[in-house]
Amino acid sequence: MTAPTPPRGARRAALALALAVPLLAAGAAFAAPVQLPPVTRIKLKNGLTVLVLPSHRLPLVDLRLVARAGAVNDPAGKEGVASLTADLLTQGAGPRSAQQVAEDIAFVGGSLDASCGAEQLVVTCEVLRKDWTTGLDLFHDVIVTPSFPAEEFARKKDEALGAIASDRDDPSTVADKAILPFVLGASRLAHPVQGLANTVPSISRDDVVAFHRRYVTPANSMLAVVGDVDPATLVPELERRFADWKSVGADPAPAVAPLARFSGRAVQIVNKPEVTQTQIRMAAIGIARNHPDYFPVLVANVILGGGFTSRLINAIRVEQGLTYDIASGFRMYRDVGTFQISTFTRNETLRRTIDETLKVIRKLIDQGPTDAELGKAKRVLTGQFPLGLQAPDALARQLLDVEFFGLDPRYIQTYDEQVNAVEMTDVRRALKSYFNIDDLRILVVSNPDSAKAALAGLGPIEVREIP
Repeated sequence: MTAPTPPRGARRAALALALAVPLLAAGAAFAAPVQLPPVTRIKLKNGLTVLVLPSHRLPLVDLRLVARAGAVNDPAGKEGVASLTADLLTQGAGPRSAQQVAEDIAFVGGSLDASCGAEQLVVTCEVLRKDWTTGLDLFHDVIVTPSFPAEEFARKKDEALGAIASDRDDPSTVADKAILPFVLGASRLAHPVQGLANTVPSISRDDVVAFHRRYVTPANSMLAVVGDVDPATLVPELERRFADWKSVGADPAPAVAPLARFSGRAVQIVNKPEVTQTQIRMAAIGIARNHPDYFPVLVANVILGGGFTSRLINAIRVEQGLTYDIASGFRMYRDVGTFQISTFTRNETLRRTIDETLKVIRKLIDQGPTDAELGKAKRVLTGQFPLGLQAPDALARQLLDVEFFGLDPRYIQTYDEQVNAVEMTDVRRALKSYFNIDDLRILVVSNPDSAKAALAGLGPIEVREIP
């Protein structure tokens, strides 16, 4: 039986690798605990929280700003406005046109980008230390004084609609988008970041301007600066450069309401009759990012489906050849979260793949992992974590995640300690508490004519068109 087929700057790397050297123990078989220089945390006069991590090994500076707003803050009927706002920040700012912004950052060999997620709007900039003034000016302008030119707005809006239309042709993307409202219900997190085909056309330039004015404010944002800087001179410079950036009104990013828990299983078939391989998503309510059981859940998930040597990979891919890839994971937001299993298989092995997957999870929940699996999961996590901090921008991202999610300020430095403190009893408790396969939403992207019969008995079945 053959498994299904899978779906469809050198300088920067060298600098990142050099910066990572002090994070790893020389000659050690495993990564040592992460050691960081002291992090300076201050609040500017305008209310912007700033974290500064100096490293003078390389002449490189990374800036990362996170505004506490994303798709979760899209107005009803205007889903996609946060994403469109982020896309437009670099398309004209201050006195520069979109072309001038691109040319100015390219001239110094730097990078300047903006993006949007479910809960964060992010602006990043990386430049050599000698080009710091140029980088800071551009970074300031795209955040504080974007011009949102009408022609760029129209272009980016057309691109968004084109991408949404194109996504309808990719079964994996269709599944990833469709599972959101199926498991999250009416939550403000339930729509794709990019928006929907029937909401993006209604977004106007005024909507983008209003979103930026309301959410991209110093009181609602945080900034990390990592690299060849001196906090004593950097902070006054930031005070001066961002003095014109003011906050308006109160904190505009309220907490997401708790997710409504559901009981039992339900099945949804997204109609795509031409596919020969069925995408499968199984999801349940999970935990928020700052949950006290984060580390037990992390370790347990590596054992189940969070790595190439996981039980799901071994059973479903290696032993039975039902799929090319299968994974489990937790999507954790500030206040809520979900647990999800993702895979795909040939149409004719749809039910077998689901049944065997649930069997693997049930056995792990009932019997727990072996001591060897627990030890290997810890080694994987503690070994990989420092490697994920190799680049300055990765360090900036971690610093802001700690701030954004309200984690222990020493989360990075104590990561390996927290992982190694997880015991077998913790993992077994996490498996029973958070890896829910009884109260489950099962979604497939397939031909309803054949999928209905295969899915019979798993729960009430609903057939929906691609949104």
